[in-house]
Amino acid sequence: MTDVLTDPHQLQKGANAALSALGAELGALTVFLDSRGRNDEVIDADVSVLLLDATGNVRSSSDFVFYNQPIALGGAVHLRDKVRPEPGTTEADQGWSSDVVTLELDDVSDEIERIVISASLDPTSGTTFGDAAAIRMRVQRTSDAADLLVFDINDASTELALLFGEFYRRGGEWKIRAVGQGYAEGLSALVSAHGVEVAADDTDIDADAETEAVNDDDAGSADDSNPVGDAVLPDAPESGVSEETTRGPDSASSAETPTKETDTPELNRSKRGVSVRRPTRAPRLPADWDASIPAAEGNDWQPARLFPVAGIGSGEEQERRATSALLAVMSTVREFGAALTSKCGAPRGALATFIEVPFGQDEEAYRPDGVLRITRGQKTWTALVEVKTSTGKLDATQIDSYVEIARAKGFDAVITISNELAGGDADHPVAVDRRKLRKVALHHLSWDQIRAEAILTARHRGVADPTQGKVLEEFIRYMAHARSGMGGLGDMGPNWVKVRDAVKAKTARPTDKATGEVSARYDELVQHLGHHLSGLLGVEVQALTPRETPDHASRRQQLADSGVLFGRLKVPGAIDVIVVGADLRSDKASASITIPAPRGETRAQTRISWLLRQIPNDAKETIRIEAHLAGPRATSTAALLGKARENPALLIPEDQREIKAFTISMDLPLGAKRAAGTGTLIGSVKSVSTTFYADVVQHLRPWVDKRT
Repeated sequence: MTDVLTDPHQLQKGANAALSALGAELGALTVFLDSRGRNDEVIDADVSVLLLDATGNVRSSSDFVFYNQPIALGGAVHLRDKVRPEPGTTEADQGWSSDVVTLELDDVSDEIERIVISASLDPTSGTTFGDAAAIRMRVQRTSDAADLLVFDINDASTELALLFGEFYRRGGEWKIRAVGQGYAEGLSALVSAHGVEVAADDTDIDADAETEAVNDDDAGSADDSNPVGDAVLPDAPESGVSEETTRGPDSASSAETPTKETDTPELNRSKRGVSVRRPTRAPRLPADWDASIPAAEGNDWQPARLFPVAGIGSGEEQERRATSALLAVMSTVREFGAALTSKCGAPRGALATFIEVPFGQDEEAYRPDGVLRITRGQKTWTALVEVKTSTGKLDATQIDSYVEIARAKGFDAVITISNELAGGDADHPVAVDRRKLRKVALHHLSWDQIRAEAILTARHRGVADPTQGKVLEEFIRYMAHARSGMGGLGDMGPNWVKVRDAVKAKTARPTDKATGEVSARYDELVQHLGHHLSGLLGVEVQALTPRETPDHASRRQQLADSGVLFGRLKVPGAIDVIVVGADLRSDKASASITIPAPRGETRAQTRISWLLRQIPNDAKETIRIEAHLAGPRATSTAALLGKARENPALLIPEDQREIKAFTISMDLPLGAKRAAGTGTLIGSVKSVSTTFYADVVQHLRPWVDKRT
C-alpha cells in the first residue's frame, strides 16, 4: 500500500480511456478501490460488481458480485480479499485499506456489455464516504503489477454507496469510464438502479438493534447462525419455490412462461429479492459438528439406498455410477443443478442431462462421460462433462480433445469432475493451452465442492419440493460412502514423506519438483477445508492464498527455508480471515486470526477485557493471545489464554503503548502420515481449523462504540 503512483494515467470524472491505449492486457486486470479515513480511522467499505447486458440490467442474480457471492462467470470476475497493511506500519496507522477485484476480460461472455465497479458502507456504521480523507480507483496490469490509471474522487459527501467506474465494450474493444456517482440511500439503491430486486427487509434495518447485538456478550445462539440473506432474484431463486417448480415436472421446457401470483408463503418467500444486508456476525457451527457418524443399528440391518453401492467393483463402474447419479440429481433437483451450473458460467433455465454421448472428431470416436444442456427461451448452453473418481487423474490429451469437439460443435464449455483440486497458481488441475479456450470455457468441479453445494442446498438454502429434498439427501449419503469414489482430497501426494523428511533435515530445495508438489497439495488442502466448513456453516467459505506469499514460487521457497505451509479461509460474517498453517519442523498444526482492537480513548485494560469476554470459558487454556502495539517497530506482548484470564496485565506493555490489534492462535500436534484421517497432516489441519472456529472465531464480533 502506497500513496505514490508511478506515472499512471490520471482519469477525471466523466472521462474515458481505451484499455489498449494504456497497454493493458485484456487477459488479466486488477482493480483496487483505495480509501483512507481521517484521524487514522479505516473506511470499511464493501465492493460490489454488476455485470450488465445491452438493457443496462443484470440478467440474473449470478451477475451481481458482492460479499455474499464473490465470483461470477466462472472466475472471470472475482472479488478478492480486502488488503490492509500489517499492524504497526505507517500505512496501517494512517487508516489505508484496499478492496480488490480481478478481471479476465477476454473470458467475459459477449452478452455482458458493461462491468460496473462500486463500493458501499454499512448503514449502521454511522460512516459515509464524505468521512474519507482519500478515495480512488486504480487499475493495474496483473502480469507485472503496473498501475495503468487512477481516478480520484474528491467530492464525496453523504453517500453510502459510490459507483466508481465501469468497463464497457465499444467498437470491438474494452474501454473504461470514470463515473463517481453517489447514492445516499446505499447499496440497495445502487443495485436497484441496475435491475436487482432488493429484499424488502433490507430497507428497514434497525441500527440500534444491530449495535446492541454486536456489543452484547450473550447475544446470538446456534439458531441465529445464518447472517447471509437469500441472494436470489425472482428468476433465479436459491431457496423457496422457483417459478419453474410451480409449473410441475412436465413443463420444464416452458421456462419463460409467467406464473400467476399467489398468496402462499412459499411463493412470497421466493420473491423477496437479493438481500444486501451485510453479515454482522460469524455463522455458528452445529452443536454436533465434532460428533462421529453413528453405526447402523445392527450389523445385519442395512438401510435401503436410493443410490446403491452394492456391486461397485472396477473403477469404470464407479465412474459410471457417479456420473449417472450426479447428472440425474442435477436435473431432478433444480436448485442443486442451478447452483453447480452457475459456477460454470451457465445461464438459468431448464437443465437436461445425458450420459456417454458419442462424438466423432478427426476420424476418432469419443464418448464423454456426460453432456449438460440448458435452454432459456431461444438460447441453448451446452457443456461436455468428464468424470474421474477415487484416485483417477484427468488426462490432458483427453481434455484437449473434448475442448476441440466442443469448439467444433459450437458448445460452450467443458466441465471436468474429480477428487483433484487446482493447487499452486493453477486454475485447473490440467494444463490446457489458453488459446484454445477463447471460444470454449474449461471449468473444474471437485467432489469436495459438489458435496459442499449439495449440503448447502439441502440443509441451508432449502429445496422447494420435499421429495426432491430427500433425493438430494440420498445423494449426499451416497457420496459419503467409501465405494462411491467421491471422498474428496485423500492424501498429501506420493512425495509427502520424501519432502517431510527433507524439510526436517533442511535439505529441501524450492526448485525440487517434489517440494512444489507438496506445496501445491497444501493449497488443495486449504480449498478442501473451505468446502468442509461451507457444509457445516451454511455459507460459502473461500480459500485464499497467504498475503505474505501470494504466488506459488514464494510458497515453495517458504516451505524449503522454514518448513511451514500457510493458507487462509474467509468465512462470510467472521470478523477476519483465518490463517491455517502446518510447521513440518516443529510438528505443529495451527490456526489463527488477527482482529483490530477497540479504537478511541479506550484503555489497554478495557481492550484486553473486551477480547477475553468474547472467548468462552471452556475454550482451551493453551490458546495464545498476542497484542500488537502501536509505533514504528512491530512489537507485541503475548500470553496463553489461561494465564491472561488470571492476570490480564501480562498483555499490557510496560511503556503503556496503545494496543492496535490482537492475534489469537491455537496449535495441535501435526500428524505425519500421508493419507487423510487421524494422525495425518490433513486430519490435524482440519481438526485445528474447525476446533479454533468453534472455540474462538464464531464468538468474535467487531467493536462498536456506543458513545457515538
